[in-house]
Amino acid sequence: MTATQLKGRIEELAPGTTAELIDLTGTQDHWQAIVVSPAFEGMLMVERHRMVYALLDKEIKSDQVHALTLKTFTPAQYEKTQKA
Repeated sequence: MTATQLKGRIEELAPGTTAELIDLTGTQDHWQAIVVSPAFEGMLMVERHRMVYALLDKEIKSDQVHALTLKTFTPAQYEKTQKA
């Protein structure tokens, strides 16, 4: 699965969701994703991660995505990280 394909799938999570993907091994199956979504408002980190993993269930079960490390933020949280 390419970065563009995975980014597109993740951005289907909710309107306003953006994703940045980093291929950790060069094999296009071990990824780090930074996901920013207004859908994460009021959610615990574990709830956010479950939401993304549920979205990618088919890709994970088929081993198109073997490993996925997530960093999840609301837009306000992400904005604060950019100012630091």
